[in-house]
Amino acid sequence: MRGLVLVLMGATALTMASAANATLVITTPTSVSVSGPNTVNNIDFTFGYSNSDTTSPFSEMVSWMNDLAGLYSISLTTSAVTADGPTDVDISAAFVTGTNIVGQLDLNPDATNTDLSETFRLLSQQLGAGTYTLTVEGTRGAIGSYGGNVAFQAHPGDVPEPATWGLMLLGFGAIGWQLRRRRSALLAQMA
Repeated sequence: MRGLVLVLMGATALTMASAANATLVITTPTSVSVSGPNTVNNIDFTFGYSNSDTTSPFSEMVSWMNDLAGLYSISLTTSAVTADGPTDVDISAAFVTGTNIVGQLDLNPDATNTDLSETFRLLSQQLGAGTYTLTVEGTRGAIGSYGGNVAFQAHPGDVPEPATWGLMLLGFGAIGWQLRRRRSALLAQMA
């Protein structure tokens, strides 16, 4: 009987297990070209963004929704052949707004930035599940463009593995069964 109960509890725990997954979706408003999101695995994502619109000054954005908390790393780069030429893009601001962010999170410019080459980054920023928007503002020449990527890494503690849940349930069931069995044996001895 004891073996049958343990086998049934184990089978129940395994049938309750399902793959842990995250969902990251590009949402509106989005005024840039987006490639991805691409899954690194079931819970980590990357996506790229770029724009070569000819209007100047510009303020453009990419928005996304994620149902898991985790670490975001965002990068933004520009490159030009000639300063103030047709390919020159000068970023005046790059920031993230969204769920549980008071104000905005600025992407930081690299210390090595020049007028011909600019890089902005936000590294390993913890954000909760929610909707976020990256806004890029600046000026550009007639054929200037910029681009970057967003990488998301879920917190391992935020996504329990199905096997962990199954083993935990199996353990609690076994403890409860043992306690009940001991109580029954103790009551039988007292009688």
